[in-house]
Amino acid sequence: MYKIRYVKFYTFTGEKMPDLIRISLLYDFYGTFLTEKQREFFELHFFNDWSLSEIAENYGVTRQNVFDVVNRSTALLEEYEKKLGMVERFISMTKDIERILKSLKELRPFVIGDGKAKLEKIYNELATLIKEGCE
Repeated sequence: MYKIRYVKFYTFTGEKMPDLIRISLLYDFYGTFLTEKQREFFELHFFNDWSLSEIAENYGVTRQNVFDVVNRSTALLEEYEKKLGMVERFISMTKDIERILKSLKELRPFVIGDGKAKLEKIYNELATLIKEGCE
């Protein structure tokens, strides 16, 4: 399975998240619910940039079969997200942590003495949480 990578969350700027990033996140969270064949076709098409025809040729199936499997897999991932909402929660929590990190950075000049070390420790712990959550 692919690991979740730290990505720019477009909701900050109001931009729409690119489809491939959304699909990657959905796959990272819910890909294990797909069958082995669905995962193989999905990974080859989206992550290895194989055309539907290339996949069909290599697996001895029709292009239409590959198209159906990839579309059904994508629909399943979207349905899991609709029911469970894990990707949306992940994005929301990451945005919250990033907002807190930004606030902590803004506080640095106003903190004196031992407070600076404590502030730095909190900042580093939050930054680590984001990094670990995205790996």
